[in-house]
This record gives sequence, structure tokens and C-alpha cells, in this order.
Amino acid sequence: MRDLIELVNIVNKNKLRSLEVLASPFDNTSKIGTLYEGIVNGNFETDDDAFDALYGQEASPGAYRKLKSGLRDRLLNTLFFLDVKQASYNDYQRAYYECHRDWAATKILLGKNARHAALPLSLKLLRYAEKYEFSALCMDISDSLRFHYGTIEGDRHKFEQFDQAYQRHAQNFQLENQARGYYLRLVIQYVNDKSVKKEVHKQAKAYLQELSEALEISELYQLQLYGYLIKLIVHTAIHDYEKAKKVAEEAVDFFERKEYQTHVPLQIFFFQLMVCHIELRQFGKGHVTAERCRPYLEKGSFNWFKFQELYLILGMYTKQYNAAYRAYFDAIDHERFSYLPNVGQEMWRIYGAYLHFMVLQGKVPLAKKDNRFSKFKLGRFLNETLIYSKDKEGVNVAILIIKILFFIHRDEYDRAIESIQAVEQYCYRYLRKGPTFRSHCFIKMLLLIPKNHFHKAAVVRKSKPLLAKLQSEQASPAGQNHAVEIVPYEHLWAITLSKLKNQFYTLP
Repeated sequence: MRDLIELVNIVNKNKLRSLEVLASPFDNTSKIGTLYEGIVNGNFETDDDAFDALYGQEASPGAYRKLKSGLRDRLLNTLFFLDVKQASYNDYQRAYYECHRDWAATKILLGKNARHAALPLSLKLLRYAEKYEFSALCMDISDSLRFHYGTIEGDRHKFEQFDQAYQRHAQNFQLENQARGYYLRLVIQYVNDKSVKKEVHKQAKAYLQELSEALEISELYQLQLYGYLIKLIVHTAIHDYEKAKKVAEEAVDFFERKEYQTHVPLQIFFFQLMVCHIELRQFGKGHVTAERCRPYLEKGSFNWFKFQELYLILGMYTKQYNAAYRAYFDAIDHERFSYLPNVGQEMWRIYGAYLHFMVLQGKVPLAKKDNRFSKFKLGRFLNETLIYSKDKEGVNVAILIIKILFFIHRDEYDRAIESIQAVEQYCYRYLRKGPTFRSHCFIKMLLLIPKNHFHKAAVVRKSKPLLAKLQSEQASPAGQNHAVEIVPYEHLWAITLSKLKNQFYTLP
């Protein structure tokens, strides 16, 4: 059902009606029309919903599968008639859709041996695709043209012309593909694991060295995009955010100079600039960069969700918890949230747990009827964070900390003691030096709470040296990653102390 819901969301319902001359519209009285309308209106979220409404007990599952297949085929056919001239598309997006749509039509014409119709379209397409540096498409079109002039017309001059074009575009595509492959080999190591990886720094430097000559002489869109991303990883892998910031600024400057609009790269590198500003505690600049990034984002896109994450973090770090709260619910309430990969949804659950904790502390004043966090259950949250619970030096730290904070907030001191004692060995094994040092300090501070029997004055006195170390590490460019330290530990510590009393607690 998810694939159908996704297709229906893409295909504009009004656009279907404008195609009545070209194709049969969905008859609302037919089962296929009812299925379509049910998805559009949000009535069918699962296959069971749709099957029960359409068939009840009168048909086998095979009939429903056939119906879904028919709707899917119609929706896929309709994609070729989408209006890409809408104002919401920038010129690069418009060129991408038009080029690939027209090339699909040209391939069909060639397959039907309609070369008189296909040839002028191919020539026009090649010029269009070259302007926007679609190397793979240019290579394919050039190959088709050299084949035509080499075998059909026997025109040696034009054959050589398009053979040279093919070789040029094939070389460009090979360079782009090499850079893309290198980037993917690097970034895959961070998808489910946010811990620091010094070996990635060396690997990225080696890749960058291999690409250095091509990056120096070529301004190809895709090559430079992945080249800049690899340059970023060289520095972010060791948390050198000052140098990473310079790379991101260079990338923004490069893509802003392009003759056409380059929204996706600008989204990416403004986002990376925001990361650098947060890590370097340059929060004012972070807000300025966020506003520069926002116009390039399409709501509901993968990059928009990543932007919402970072905007939430920016709110948490600047104590603008209302802004973080809005960013959170804008994201999870969006119809495309369910299409995020599991690892992405899990990260949002972790943000939700921290936000719920801040709501409980009175940091987010809610409207009287706002009960959206009323269903939060700590046990269910812990059961639903299975991916990042394996990220021992990364996001699992955030999970362990929020669990302890909830127990202290609820005055469940016996459970807090069990949880805090359980992480003592964990802290020793995984969080001793380097970028995990702030987490090490904070967990050691939490350990002092049961050791001093939850007595506030004693905890404050004994924690002063650790708090000083924590604060001394704050301005370091190699500081704790924001995906782990979702709320600055200094803020969490002040909240934790406010919950303690000047009286001793011992286990019953």
C-alpha cells in the first residue's frame, strides 16, 4: 500500500482530470476509482482497510492484488503528463524531468523505427542536457546519434562529431561516478552509527587525493558536489568544524555561481554550515544560515526533514524550546514522515523523548488542549530505539541519559540508581577521551547523584571539578556531536539539580 500512497501523493488529482481526452479517467463508481479516492482522502492507510471497504467477504485477495496493479499502472503512466512548468519547480528540476521524459519518448520512437521524428528531438535534447550537465543522459543520447549517423546515414563528419561527444560525456560520467562511489563508501559508515571514526578521515583524504586533478580542472555539477562532500568528511570525521565551515562556504559560493539554479547542493551545504555553526557554538550565525537555506527546501523532501532536525537542535541549544517543539511536530505530522527510513524515524523518536522531558520541566508552555505528548511511554520508547542502541560511542549515549533523567524527574530513585550504576562500566569502556569526553564527564556527574544519596548540596559540591572540565571542553572544535548531545549537558545538569532536595535518600 505504501507504494500506491506515494504515487497518489505525487500525481496531482486535478491533473488526472485534465487528461480525460488522452486516457480514461478514474470513474468514481468503479472499484479502481474508489481505491484511488480512498487513498487521496486518507481513508485507506493499509491494504486491510482498502480490502474490507472494497470487497468485504465477497472476493479473494487475488482480485484486490489485480486491482492494485491496475491502479499502479495508471498512476505510472500519468507521471509522463505531470505539469513541470509549475512555479514550484526550479529550472534545474524542470530540465531534469523534461529531459528524461522526452528521452523516454525518443527511445520509444526509435524502437518503433520512427527515426524522422526521433532525430530532431535527440539533437534538441542533447543541447538541453549538456546545458544542465546531465552526463549519463548526454552519453546515452550521443551514443544513439553516433549509431544513427554511423549505420543509417553513413555521415562520417557527424559520426565523428557525436563519437567525440560520446567520449567526452563518458569520461565525465566516469569521473562523476567515481566521486559518487567514494562518497557513498564514506557516508554509509555514519547512517546507523554516529560515533567518531578516525579511519574515515584517512580514507576520505586518500579518495580526495585521487580526485584532486579532476576537481581542479573540471566544474561538473555532480563531480564538484561529491568532491565537496568528501572534503567535508575529511574534516568532520575528526570534528574539525572550523575547516569544514570553510569547505561548506566554498561549496555554497561555487554552486551560487552556476548559470542555472542548484537548489539541492545549496540545501546540502547550507545544512552543513548549520552543523558547523552549532558545533562551534555560533548560534546567531546558525539562525542566519537557516534562513538562507529555507527558501531552497521542498516541504516533505528528505532534505527538508534533515533541516527540521537541525533547526530543532538549534532551538535546543539556544533554549528556544518552542521553536524546537514546532519543528518536531511539523516533521512528524507531515504525511511523508512514514516514508523516512527506519533509522530516520528512530532519530525523531529520540528527539521526541528529549522534547517531552523539556515539556515536563515547564520549558515549553503548551496550550490547554495540547496533549500531543500525553501518550509518551518511556518503556515503549526504549523498545523502539533498537538501531541506535547499538551505537555505543554515539547516539546510544543520548538514549541512556534521557532514561536516567526521566527516572530522576519521576522521583523513581531506585530505578535511577540501577540505571546510573549500569552505565558506570559503559562510561569507562566507551567514553573516556576525545570527542566523547563531554559525555564521559556528564555521566560521571550523574554517577555522583546516587553516591551522594540524592542530596543536592553534596552533589553540587562533589560535581564542581567535573562541571569545570565539561565547560572547558565546550568551545572545542572537536566537541561532542550534536546528534549525541541533543540538549547541552550544562542545561540538563541545571535541570537535574533543580529536582534534587537537600535530604538524603537511601534504598529501602
